[in-house]
This record gives sequence, C-alpha cells and structure tokens, in this order.
Amino acid sequence: MKSKVLDAKKTNNGTVIVRFENLETKKIEEMEVDVVLVAVGRKPYTEGLGLENVGIKTDKRGIIETDDHFRTSVPNIYAIGDCIKGPMLAHKAEEAGIAVVESIATPGAGHVNYNAIPYVLVLCAHFMLFI
Repeated sequence: MKSKVLDAKKTNNGTVIVRFENLETKKIEEMEVDVVLVAVGRKPYTEGLGLENVGIKTDKRGIIETDDHFRTSVPNIYAIGDCIKGPMLAHKAEEAGIAVVESIATPGAGHVNYNAIPYVLVLCAHFMLFI
C-alpha cells in the first residue's frame, strides 16, 4: 500500500525480487515474493466501435455518457455495463439491463440501487443495448 513498484526480477530459485518506493518515506525497498499479481486498472472498450458515427458522446476516457435511465445522447440507444460510469461489474450490468427494459416498458420505472450491489472483482464483458 502507498507504494510504487519500480521493477521486478525473477530469481534462479523461482521467487521474484520486487523493488518499490514507499511513497510516504520516499525510501526504496525490496521484497522477495513467491508470486506477483499485476493489476494495471480497467477501462471501457469503446474505441473503434464507431460511436461517433451515430452521435453517441463519450468522455475523455471513452466512457459513454448516459442519463439516469441509461439513455445515450442518441434517442432510443441505451448503454449499460463496462462502457458507462460506475463499477465494472457483471451483476451491475445485468441490473442495468433490466432497468433499461423496465424503463422502456414504463417510462421512468427502471432503477438500479447501487448501494445494494456487492463490490467484488470479476471479469466483465462489455455490454451495449440498442433499441
């Protein structure tokens, strides 16, 4: 925690020496470990989809801009899942999909309670729903 990895080198005995900077003390430290997990973050995969060709707006990170009912900047096109704001969780996308259908059937009815969604790390697919 509160550290920046500078490099990692595998040793002859199969372990890894990780060299890192403690961001609070600015001290360079080393740690020998058995396994290294590299997590570099996640981002929406919207580049190259041609969203700009139909007028769908994205922010500088590529996140599709939606309103509270998952409507994009183009009438009758909704977006859910990893390509919109919020946690990138499959079960969040599933709930958003249900909310979109409910909202289409009964305008204003679809809703997702983000406080009730458990935050776990899962691999998520990217979803877009075109109506």
